[in-house]
Amino acid sequence: MSATFVLTVGYLQTYQKKAGIGTLVSFTLPAAMAMMAAWIALFAVWYALGLPLGPGAPIR
Repeated sequence: MSATFVLTVGYLQTYQKKAGIGTLVSFTLPAAMAMMAAWIALFAVWYALGLPLGPGAPIR
């Protein structure tokens, strides 16, 4: 876990007194899933175009 996780929970508790780890996870999970979907879509487009992964590293 991140070292700032505890600090983030503490900051969240200044606005919601009963907030805990589950509250923080439930707030950040939709953003994490959206970012994961965006990165998977980006990789699929990259793969479909046949672009190299890096210098001298072809995808196929």
